[in-house]
Amino acid sequence: EIHAEVQLKNYGKFLEEYTSQLKRTEDALDDSVGDVWDFSLDPIALKLLPYEQSSLLELIKTENKVLNKVITVYAALCCEIKKLKYEAETKFYNGLLFYGEGATDSSMVEGDCQIQMGRFVSFLQELSCFVTRCYEVVVNVVHQLAVLYTSDK
Repeated sequence: EIHAEVQLKNYGKFLEEYTSQLKRTEDALDDSVGDVWDFSLDPIALKLLPYEQSSLLELIKTENKVLNKVITVYAALCCEIKKLKYEAETKFYNGLLFYGEGATDSSMVEGDCQIQMGRFVSFLQELSCFVTRCYEVVVNVVHQLAVLYTSDK
């Protein structure tokens, strides 16, 4: 029982020393990070991302030519989906979200609604083409996955 109490006291001392050591390390790191960058005071932020100069086909090189083709197809589909997502976010989201905002029915002169809708038709045509393209890409992805999943090949 005495031995257990001694061990418990030693463990308590160890934890206190270790906690204070961690606190000193954390304080030292906080000071060094604060000297370099203060998020609230510095108006400019640098976003440092590595730039890959290799093409997709250079990155997909294995000894198996069939695997190269399969990976290339899926990589191209992923790139296409990423481009479609970016186009949707930058081109179509705001137009759909804010159409008709800012004007009330009482403040609009007769015919303004028709003019506003007429200007919106070209946007709707582009959106229709975009949705058709998204549908084609999704169908292609499903077909590629179905071919890859079949057990006979």
